[in-house]
Amino acid sequence: MTKDKAIKLRKQGLSYNEIQKILGTAKSTLSYWLKDIELSDSAKNKIANNKYQKNTLKLIKRNKNQSKIARDNYNKIISKAIKEFDKYKNDPFFISGISLYWAEGYKKGADKSKWKVIDFANSDKHMIKLMMLFFRKYLKVPEEKYKAQIIIHPNCDLKKSLSIWSDITDIKKDKFIKSFSKTPNSSKGIRNKKSLPNGTLHIRIYDVKQFFRIIGWIEGLKKHYKV
Repeated sequence: MTKDKAIKLRKQGLSYNEIQKILGTAKSTLSYWLKDIELSDSAKNKIANNKYQKNTLKLIKRNKNQSKIARDNYNKIISKAIKEFDKYKNDPFFISGISLYWAEGYKKGADKSKWKVIDFANSDKHMIKLMMLFFRKYLKVPEEKYKAQIIIHPNCDLKKSLSIWSDITDIKKDKFIKSFSKTPNSSKGIRNKKSLPNGTLHIRIYDVKQFFRIIGWIEGLKKHYKV
Protein backbone atom coordinates (compact mmCIF):
# COMPACT_ATOMS: atom_id res chain seq x y z
CA MET A 1 0.00 0.00 0.00
CA THR A 2 1.03 3.58 -0.67
CA LYS A 3 0.54 4.47 2.99
CA ASP A 4 2.93 1.72 4.11
CA LYS A 5 5.54 2.92 1.60
CA ALA A 6 5.13 6.49 2.87
CA ILE A 7 5.63 5.36 6.48
CA LYS A 8 8.73 3.36 5.51
CA LEU A 9 10.26 6.32 3.65
CA ARG A 10 9.49 8.68 6.51
CA LYS A 11 11.21 6.38 8.99
CA GLN A 12 14.23 6.41 6.69
CA GLY A 13 14.44 10.18 7.25
CA LEU A 14 12.87 11.51 4.07
CA SER A 15 10.98 14.80 4.07
CA TYR A 16 7.38 15.22 2.96
CA ASN A 17 8.60 16.83 -0.26
CA GLU A 18 10.89 13.90 -1.02
CA ILE A 19 8.15 11.35 -0.30
CA GLN A 20 5.70 13.29 -2.45
CA LYS A 21 8.11 13.21 -5.39
CA ILE A 22 8.51 9.43 -5.04
CA LEU A 23 4.86 8.47 -4.44
CA GLY A 24 2.97 11.38 -5.98
CA THR A 25 0.79 11.66 -2.89
CA ALA A 26 -0.60 15.02 -1.78
CA LYS A 27 1.12 16.65 1.18
CA SER A 28 -2.14 16.93 3.05
CA THR A 29 -2.55 13.14 2.81
CA LEU A 30 1.02 12.51 3.89
CA SER A 31 0.57 14.83 6.83
CA TYR A 32 -2.50 12.87 7.93
CA TRP A 33 -0.75 9.49 7.53
CA LEU A 34 2.57 10.43 9.10
CA LYS A 35 1.74 12.92 11.86
CA ASP A 36 1.91 10.33 14.64
CA ILE A 37 4.88 8.32 13.31
CA GLU A 38 7.68 7.96 15.83
CA LEU A 39 11.10 8.56 14.28
CA SER A 40 14.48 7.29 15.36
CA ASP A 41 17.16 9.77 16.34
CA SER A 42 19.04 9.07 13.12
CA ALA A 43 15.91 9.77 11.04
CA LYS A 44 15.25 12.99 12.95
CA ASN A 45 18.85 14.10 12.43
CA LYS A 46 18.68 13.29 8.73
CA ILE A 47 15.48 15.33 8.31
CA ALA A 48 16.92 18.22 10.31
CA ASN A 49 20.20 18.20 8.34
CA ASN A 50 18.38 18.10 5.01
CA LYS A 51 16.18 20.99 6.10
CA TYR A 52 19.23 22.97 7.25
CA GLN A 53 21.05 22.37 3.96
CA LYS A 54 18.04 23.40 1.89
CA ASN A 55 17.49 26.54 3.95
CA THR A 56 21.19 27.40 3.62
CA LEU A 57 21.05 26.97 -0.15
CA LYS A 58 17.93 29.15 -0.32
CA LEU A 59 19.66 31.82 1.75
CA ILE A 60 22.75 31.74 -0.47
CA LYS A 61 20.60 32.00 -3.59
CA ARG A 62 18.59 34.87 -2.10
CA ASN A 63 21.77 36.71 -1.11
CA LYS A 64 23.21 36.23 -4.60
CA ASN A 65 20.02 37.57 -6.14
CA GLN A 66 20.03 40.56 -3.79
CA SER A 67 23.71 41.20 -4.54
CA LYS A 68 23.01 41.13 -8.26
CA ILE A 69 20.08 43.53 -7.90
CA ALA A 70 22.24 45.86 -5.78
CA ARG A 71 25.11 45.69 -8.28
CA ASP A 72 22.75 46.46 -11.17
CA ASN A 73 21.43 49.48 -9.25
CA TYR A 74 24.98 50.66 -8.49
CA ASN A 75 25.95 50.33 -12.16
CA LYS A 76 22.94 52.42 -13.17
CA ILE A 77 23.98 55.17 -10.74
CA ILE A 78 27.56 55.08 -12.05
CA SER A 79 26.43 55.19 -15.69
CA LYS A 80 24.16 58.15 -14.97
CA ALA A 81 26.97 59.96 -13.10
CA ILE A 82 29.41 59.42 -16.00
CA LYS A 83 26.95 61.22 -18.27
CA GLU A 84 26.36 63.84 -15.58
CA PHE A 85 30.10 64.58 -15.59
CA ASP A 86 29.66 66.43 -18.90
CA LYS A 87 27.48 68.97 -17.09
CA TYR A 88 30.35 69.92 -14.78
CA LYS A 89 33.47 69.19 -16.86
CA ASN A 90 34.18 72.89 -17.45
CA ASP A 91 33.77 73.76 -13.76
CA PRO A 92 37.29 74.08 -12.21
CA PHE A 93 35.97 73.66 -8.67
CA PHE A 94 34.15 70.43 -9.58
CA ILE A 95 37.25 69.03 -11.31
CA SER A 96 39.37 69.98 -8.27
CA GLY A 97 37.00 68.23 -5.86
CA ILE A 98 36.73 65.05 -7.91
CA SER A 99 40.49 64.93 -8.42
CA LEU A 100 41.12 65.32 -4.70
CA TYR A 101 38.62 62.60 -3.84
CA TRP A 102 40.16 60.33 -6.48
CA ALA A 103 43.55 60.88 -4.83
CA GLU A 104 42.61 60.84 -1.14
CA GLY A 105 39.08 59.45 -0.80
CA TYR A 106 37.82 55.96 -0.04
CA LYS A 107 36.93 53.98 -3.19
CA LYS A 108 37.17 50.27 -2.30
CA GLY A 109 33.42 50.05 -1.79
CA ALA A 110 33.01 50.23 -5.57
CA ASP A 111 34.88 46.95 -5.92
CA LYS A 112 35.08 44.26 -3.24
CA SER A 113 34.51 45.97 0.10
CA LYS A 114 31.00 45.83 1.58
CA TRP A 115 31.56 49.21 3.26
CA LYS A 116 30.08 51.76 0.84
CA VAL A 117 30.42 55.22 2.28
CA ILE A 118 31.98 58.51 1.24
CA ASP A 119 35.14 58.93 3.32
CA PHE A 120 37.70 61.67 2.72
CA ALA A 121 40.65 61.93 5.12
CA ASN A 122 43.34 64.57 5.46
CA SER A 123 45.18 66.63 8.05
CA ASP A 124 45.29 69.82 5.94
CA LYS A 125 42.54 72.14 7.19
CA HIS A 126 42.38 74.00 3.85
CA MET A 127 41.84 70.80 1.92
CA ILE A 128 39.18 69.64 4.36
CA LYS A 129 37.37 72.97 4.06
CA LEU A 130 37.50 72.79 0.26
CA MET A 131 36.09 69.26 0.25
CA MET A 132 33.25 70.25 2.57
CA LEU A 133 32.38 73.06 0.12
CA PHE A 134 32.54 70.54 -2.72
CA PHE A 135 30.32 67.98 -0.99
CA ARG A 136 27.73 70.56 0.00
CA LYS A 137 27.60 72.18 -3.43
CA TYR A 138 27.37 69.08 -5.62
CA LEU A 139 25.89 66.34 -3.44
CA LYS A 140 23.32 68.40 -1.56
CA VAL A 141 22.73 65.67 1.01
CA PRO A 142 20.96 66.52 4.29
CA GLU A 143 23.30 67.86 6.98
CA GLU A 144 22.46 64.99 9.31
CA LYS A 145 24.27 62.62 6.94
CA TYR A 146 27.60 64.35 7.54
CA LYS A 147 29.78 62.71 10.16
CA ALA A 148 33.41 63.21 11.12
CA GLN A 149 36.08 61.34 13.01
CA ILE A 150 39.44 62.51 14.32
CA ILE A 151 42.45 60.22 14.34
CA ILE A 152 44.87 61.85 16.74
CA HIS A 153 48.12 61.09 18.49
CA PRO A 154 48.15 60.64 22.28
CA ASN A 155 50.29 63.73 22.82
CA CYS A 156 47.70 66.05 21.24
CA ASP A 157 44.71 67.84 22.78
CA LEU A 158 41.59 66.05 21.53
CA LYS A 159 39.13 68.57 23.00
CA LYS A 160 40.91 71.43 21.26
CA SER A 161 41.11 69.50 17.99
CA LEU A 162 37.40 68.71 18.11
CA SER A 163 36.57 72.42 18.38
CA ILE A 164 38.92 73.32 15.54
CA TRP A 165 37.63 70.65 13.14
CA SER A 166 34.02 71.41 14.03
CA ASP A 167 34.58 75.08 13.15
CA ILE A 168 36.35 74.22 9.89
CA THR A 169 33.72 71.75 8.68
CA ASP A 170 30.59 73.29 10.20
CA ILE A 171 29.78 69.80 11.45
CA LYS A 172 28.37 69.91 14.96
CA LYS A 173 30.42 68.27 17.69
CA ASP A 174 27.69 65.74 18.46
CA LYS A 175 28.01 64.48 14.86
CA PHE A 176 31.62 63.45 15.41
CA ILE A 177 32.14 59.70 15.62
CA LYS A 178 34.17 58.57 18.63
CA SER A 179 37.74 59.65 18.02
CA PHE A 180 40.70 57.52 18.91
CA SER A 181 44.42 57.90 19.42
CA LYS A 182 47.01 56.39 17.18
CA THR A 183 50.30 55.69 18.87
CA PRO A 184 53.11 56.87 16.60
CA ASN A 185 56.34 55.00 15.98
CA SER A 186 59.01 56.20 18.39
CA SER A 187 61.04 57.69 15.53
CA LYS A 188 58.06 59.73 14.40
CA GLY A 189 56.80 60.91 17.76
CA ILE A 190 58.37 64.37 17.69
CA ARG A 191 57.47 64.99 14.03
CA ASN A 192 53.84 63.98 14.60
CA LYS A 193 53.50 66.26 17.58
CA LYS A 194 54.68 69.24 15.52
CA SER A 195 53.17 68.50 12.11
CA LEU A 196 49.86 66.93 13.16
CA PRO A 197 48.79 68.81 16.31
CA ASN A 198 45.10 68.33 15.44
CA GLY A 199 45.38 64.85 13.96
CA THR A 200 43.76 63.66 10.75
CA LEU A 201 40.09 64.25 10.02
CA HIS A 202 37.79 61.80 8.24
CA ILE A 203 34.73 63.36 6.60
CA ARG A 204 32.09 60.65 6.22
CA ILE A 205 28.78 60.76 4.37
CA TYR A 206 26.61 57.68 4.85
CA ASP A 207 24.79 57.66 1.52
CA VAL A 208 25.35 54.70 -0.82
CA LYS A 209 23.79 56.42 -3.81
CA GLN A 210 26.02 59.47 -3.46
CA PHE A 211 29.07 57.25 -2.97
CA PHE A 212 28.49 55.58 -6.35
CA ARG A 213 27.70 58.95 -7.86
CA ILE A 214 31.20 60.12 -6.93
CA ILE A 215 32.64 56.89 -8.33
CA GLY A 216 30.80 57.64 -11.58
CA TRP A 217 32.19 61.18 -11.68
CA ILE A 218 35.70 59.78 -11.27
CA GLU A 219 35.04 57.38 -14.15
CA GLY A 220 33.77 60.35 -16.16
CA LEU A 221 36.99 62.22 -15.39
CA LYS A 222 39.07 59.25 -16.57
CA LYS A 223 37.02 58.93 -19.73
CA HIS A 224 37.17 62.67 -20.50
CA TYR A 225 40.96 62.81 -20.24
CA LYS A 226 41.41 59.28 -21.66
CA VAL A 227 43.46 58.05 -18.73
